[in-house]
Amino acid sequence: MNKKFDFEQVGKKTPYITPNHFCEETQKEVLKRTYDVKRKKRLMMLLFTGLAMTAFLSGLLFVPSFYENPTKGGVPNEGFTVDGKGNDVSDKWIKELSDEELEELVNFSNNDIFLN
Repeated sequence: MNKKFDFEQVGKKTPYITPNHFCEETQKEVLKRTYDVKRKKRLMMLLFTGLAMTAFLSGLLFVPSFYENPTKGGVPNEGFTVDGKGNDVSDKWIKELSDEELEELVNFSNNDIFLN
């Protein structure tokens, strides 16, 4: 390798050659690659958000447990209904029991392992 290099020999010419419109094409290519990636990510995020919202709303509309009336057999008061006067039908049933039957029910409830 020649350690002595004469810059006077080269002159004012650039030793490197670039194709015509290299800078403009490079700028367009960089913008295309970076903007398209961000655009695709944004589009995918919008798509997944839209799908999630659609699934959530369809779940609200089509799942019948949200519309279940608790007075018609829901968990809180299963089997008990309210008549038009606002009284529990179970109150009427208890009032019709005799004293012996009521004592029997109390004894059963005292011995019930699930209630105590």
